[in-house]
Amino acid sequence: MNPPKRSGKKVRTPRASKHIHLWPELELMPHLDHWPDRPGPYRPETSEVLRFLVEGFGMTLDEAEKVFGSARKRGSIRFNRDTGLWYGRKGGQP
Repeated sequence: MNPPKRSGKKVRTPRASKHIHLWPELELMPHLDHWPDRPGPYRPETSEVLRFLVEGFGMTLDEAEKVFGSARKRGSIRFNRDTGLWYGRKGGQP
C-alpha cells in the first residue's frame, strides 16, 4: 500500500530578526555619519552609526552592520539627504 501524497505546497514560516528588540531604541538615534571619509573607501571602523551600535548595545562590528541593514530596511533609521546623516525615525534632532 502506498502512503498518501503530499500536496506539494511548502509551509513558510515568517522570518523575524533576532535584533527586533533593538528597533524601538534605534528610532531614537541622533544624527550620525555612516561614511565620514566620503571620498575614500568605506571602512566600518570609522562609521559613527556602527560605533553607536557597538558601544550602546555591546555587539561586535559584524553584528552592528547586520543590525544597521535590518533597521534601515524596516525604516527604524532613515537617511537625511540634506545633511548626509542617518537618524532614528522618532528622534535625531540635530
